[in-house]
Amino acid sequence: MKFAIFIIFLALFFWLGNLGVVLPGRDWPVILIFFGFLNLILLPRYSRKKIIEDLEKGRITPEEALKRLERLH
Repeated sequence: MKFAIFIIFLALFFWLGNLGVVLPGRDWPVILIFFGFLNLILLPRYSRKKIIEDLEKGRITPEEALKRLERLH
């Protein structure tokens, strides 16, 4: 998922660069800011403690807990 978003954003960035809207040589930090924001806000990572807590309280199924634990690595 993150890789797909990265490719789409990168393509959009260079397309806007070709149109003259952004200058890749000057505006490349926008990519870093975007992915920092994405990691902090839109794609939160789950800690083991949070996953176990959600499983114990019945918020997620054991299968979902296993998927989340696998994604941590």
